[in-house]
Amino acid sequence: MRTLTNSPLPTIRRPRRATLTIATTLAASIALAGCTAPAEPTTGHDHATTIEHVHAIVPDPAGDGYLIGAHDGIYTATLDGEIGDRVPNTDFDAMGLTAIGDTLIASGHPGRTTAPELGSPNLGIIQSDDSVRSWSPVSLTGEKDFHVLAAGPDNTLYGLASDSIELLRSDDTGQTWSPAGEVVAVSLAIDATGQLFAATPDGLQVSTDEGATFTTLNDAPLLYLLAASPDSKRLVGVGNGGQIWVRPAANAEWAPAGTTHGAAQAITITNDGDILVFDQSGLTALPR
Repeated sequence: MRTLTNSPLPTIRRPRRATLTIATTLAASIALAGCTAPAEPTTGHDHATTIEHVHAIVPDPAGDGYLIGAHDGIYTATLDGEIGDRVPNTDFDAMGLTAIGDTLIASGHPGRTTAPELGSPNLGIIQSDDSVRSWSPVSLTGEKDFHVLAAGPDNTLYGLASDSIELLRSDDTGQTWSPAGEVVAVSLAIDATGQLFAATPDGLQVSTDEGATFTTLNDAPLLYLLAASPDSKRLVGVGNGGQIWVRPAANAEWAPAGTTHGAAQAITITNDGDILVFDQSGLTALPR
């Protein structure tokens, strides 16, 4: 099996904001597919926020609360959805922020004050072991911009870079990568049984062979956001009309759990079933 390391890789170089990325284009197409009139948003209408755009929400390994990976850095948030300050020294575009135990993994693009050793124009994979206060380069430095990262209960990490539909897999916290298969997806999540779920324009798909092949789940909602709880037992997603969907356990049916205000940007769910979502009204905590 071919393994990817820090050796040069053929990549498609694009200006940072010149064109839409694969993930952005897919998210827009899925969100618009079969749109229906939105219901009154469960998340409300307006919460004060100065964050330009949010990519991911993860539990803070340092204690209670969350960390928000945004276009202009990483922010803290409380359990009840109050956004705090941006963490110092994190002015980079924090794509794919993912927790693997107490370790945080991210990708994206450097900011004006980002340490040069983290990479440019792409960060590749970077890692923090002190709740995002400091970061170190891990792999593909300067080469890859992972817009989608997802970790499983066995710490297996899957990633999709912005310039390819090739699904990559890592068994050593992102140090080395191997091709797993191909999937046109905007979001990934792994459940407690090791099934890999992908939000795609053709519907929610699942892989039971570590990403080698995917099968469409015809009885599942069409989702453009997808996330798993820290224990991987629950899945949450956002679909047409801003409908929030929850799958509370392995092989359980998806159930509605609220409605977003406009398009959602990021969502997460706790082990207890509480939901945190960032949409056009800002950040909202939805109790189970």
